[in-house]
Amino acid sequence: MNEIPKLFGWDFSEEEVEKAARENRMLLLDIETSNICNLRCPYCYRDVYGGKQKLDNELTLNERKSVIDQARELGCRTVKIAGAGEPLLDPVFWKQVEYAIKKGMNIIFFTNGIALDEKNVKKLASMNVSVILKYNSNNQQVEDKLVGLLGYAKSRKRAFDLLLKYGFNRTKPTRLGIDSVITEFNKEEILDLFQYFRDENVFPIIKPFMPLGGALRVKGWEVSRDEALALFKKSQEIDRKKYGIDYDFSFTYMGAPCDQRRYALYVDITGKVFLCTGSSNLLGNIRNDKLADIWNSPDLKKIRQQKYNCCIPREQYWSKKSE
Repeated sequence: MNEIPKLFGWDFSEEEVEKAARENRMLLLDIETSNICNLRCPYCYRDVYGGKQKLDNELTLNERKSVIDQARELGCRTVKIAGAGEPLLDPVFWKQVEYAIKKGMNIIFFTNGIALDEKNVKKLASMNVSVILKYNSNNQQVEDKLVGLLGYAKSRKRAFDLLLKYGFNRTKPTRLGIDSVITEFNKEEILDLFQYFRDENVFPIIKPFMPLGGALRVKGWEVSRDEALALFKKSQEIDRKKYGIDYDFSFTYMGAPCDQRRYALYVDITGKVFLCTGSSNLLGNIRNDKLADIWNSPDLKKIRQQKYNCCIPREQYWSKKSE
C-alpha cells in the first residue's frame, strides 16, 4: 500500500511524533496574522472579534518574533499561519515569514488567494513555503456564496492555476493544499473534489464546520455529523481502492488524520494561547506567560501522550447539540 500523502512542513511521521512526545518537544506552532480580511465567509470560525478589521491589540512583529523564538527553543520545526484574516493583507506577513525561515523553520500558510499574483507566487516558490488555498466548490455560484464575495471563484481559479504553474504540487511531499468546508451547498461534489485533489497531488483539508465564531451563527448551512461521517468513510474507501492508500479511520480531516494536539500550540493574533485552532479553552497569553511554561503544564503533557482519531471540539459540539 502507498503512504498517506502529506504536506511539506506538516509531514511528520508517526515515529517523529512519538519521539517528540517522549522528549517533550514541540513540532508545530499555529500563529495568526492580522484580523484584516477581504472575504466575508458566513461560517468563518475566526469571526470572533466583531468584524474583520485590524484590531487595536494585535501582536506586533517583535511579539510574533518572540513567539517564534520561544517555539523554536521548544523544538518547533514548522510555523503554520491560519487566520485571523487573510495573511497576505497583513503589512508584516512577509517579515514574519522571513524571520521564521531565518530561524530554520518551515512555513505553511492558509490563503484565499485573491492577493496571490504571479510575483507573490514566485516569491513563495523561491522560499519553499507550503500554501493551503481556500477551495470549496467548482460551481462558481456556490463558491461565491460560501465566501460572501461575487467573483471569488474566478480569483481562486487564477490563484490555483498559478500555484500549479510554479510547481507547488510537483514535489514530494507536495507544497500545495486546499482548505474546504462541507456544507449543504457543496456536499454532493465533495468526493469528486477529493479525488481531483488526489489526482493532482494536492493535500486535501476537507472537514465540517469548526464550531466557533460565524459557524455557530449561520443557519441552514451545516451538514449533520452522520452526513459528514458517511462522506469520510467513503473517502477512505476511495483511498484504499483507487489510490492504494490505507490508514486507520480518523474523523478529523478527510484523507489524513489531524493529531496536532500531540505536538503543537496555537497563538491567536491577540496573544492568547490554545491547544489548537478549534479549542476555546484558554491556556494563557504570551504577553503574560512564557510559551514553555504553558507547554510544560502537567495537563498538556498528559494530553500529548494520547492518540486521537476525532476532532475533540467538533465532537463536543455535536454531543451537546444532540442532548
